[in-house]
Amino acid sequence: MPEATAKPLLLLVDGHSLAFRSFYAFSKGGEGGLATKDGRPTSVTYGFLKALLDNGKALKPQGVAIAFDTAEPTFRHKADANYKAHRDVAPEVFFQDLDQLQTILREQLDLPLCMAPGFEADDVLGTLANRAANEGWSVRILSGDRDLFQLVDDQRDIAVLYMGGGPYAKNSGPTLIREEGVLGKLGVMPNKVVDLKALTGDSSDNIPGVKGVGPKTAINLLKENNDLDAVYATLEAVEAEGPKASRGAIKGALKGKLRTDKENAYLSRKLAEILVDIPLPQEPCLPLTAVDTDGLSACLEDLELNSLLRQVGGFVAAFSEGGYGANTAAATTAKVPTAATAGTVEEPAAETASATPALKPQLIQDVSDLEKLVERLMACTDTAAPVALDTETTDLNPFRAELVGVGVCWGEELDALAYIPLGHKGSEDSSPEQLPLETVLTALAPWLASSNHPKALQNAKYDRLILLRHGVALEGVVIDT
Repeated sequence: MPEATAKPLLLLVDGHSLAFRSFYAFSKGGEGGLATKDGRPTSVTYGFLKALLDNGKALKPQGVAIAFDTAEPTFRHKADANYKAHRDVAPEVFFQDLDQLQTILREQLDLPLCMAPGFEADDVLGTLANRAANEGWSVRILSGDRDLFQLVDDQRDIAVLYMGGGPYAKNSGPTLIREEGVLGKLGVMPNKVVDLKALTGDSSDNIPGVKGVGPKTAINLLKENNDLDAVYATLEAVEAEGPKASRGAIKGALKGKLRTDKENAYLSRKLAEILVDIPLPQEPCLPLTAVDTDGLSACLEDLELNSLLRQVGGFVAAFSEGGYGANTAAATTAKVPTAATAGTVEEPAAETASATPALKPQLIQDVSDLEKLVERLMACTDTAAPVALDTETTDLNPFRAELVGVGVCWGEELDALAYIPLGHKGSEDSSPEQLPLETVLTALAPWLASSNHPKALQNAKYDRLILLRHGVALEGVVIDT
């Protein structure tokens, strides 16, 4: 449900963060990701566009801008040659996929792609967020990068939509992070995130910090001394008073650590700070304009992204002038011309009282229906249309959880889904008829263990551990969000 706000909403997207997330979510299962029949990679394009559409429909923004990194070294690389130097270069298929995605974003969706040579996408996002807030926008930044938490500002209505989660997380949408959320996750408010990283460093970016200072010590130092400058001012005062003096949580061996790595601390602060006033090569048009419906349909059909092709109306509604709230009708009435439908005439869709589809799941309660379901699942071999799989359990910890049921969905038809109850408990009248657990797992095992039958899961690690406890392998995972 979108947030209630009197101001127009701007969605800023951390392009590379979402692109890498999409790429590795599909390649994790070992099948090499999604691709067309002639071998063109589509994992990045599919995952990115799906997430963009989902958030466009949920948030109903009136403006969208997407920031990407450039290939040029940034001022941070020049300040420290070790900055991010340990990161592997992405495979060539990633960049091929990214190129076709950026073409669709720019030409078919008419969304501004913002890049600034010499700076990172984070600096572009910081600058756009700062300018937009000054111009009266509510700003939401979609990213899986906690570095952006430093931009959160409740008073100016800037928040991060964080695509994170622990190993057992089963939620599929991003979490809205405001100032209290930053405090809960990092232990400091947004205005102290940079100083926190100056002290602790960040191994993922090769930011050194102060050796031997962890988050707990750093949080305590900032709590007592406010910021990095005050920490070192206190250190100077303490050292002037003698070797046994202590103040502001600075004492003992910590004094030597801070003194030795003072230069690294200030270098780390420079590396960690996101700039909010960089020059942009081109001023982006933030308000939504218009979607090239025919061009988008042709691109998605060419890339064999059929599930997205069926949602072109949703893209038109979400990313045309005014946003999804002003164009909802387009999501249900827009028809997509394809090679299969060209030249045909369709009746207008009947208006419905509710946008919620009347799903018709199949409840599997006898062996005959189970056998038919397995036969149906074994026929699903298209990597572009994986079967969605989910286990229902009694606990977030897979080593304690009991298996309650298994759900699958193999298409967008209202009846293309099924649920197998296994461990539901209640009164004799309220409990559904259920097949024995062993019978169900024995029947599903060949499909579950097959790498030739693509599957889509939310946190596959959890479901894999649940199934392994029952002696069943899980293979063929091509989507893992």
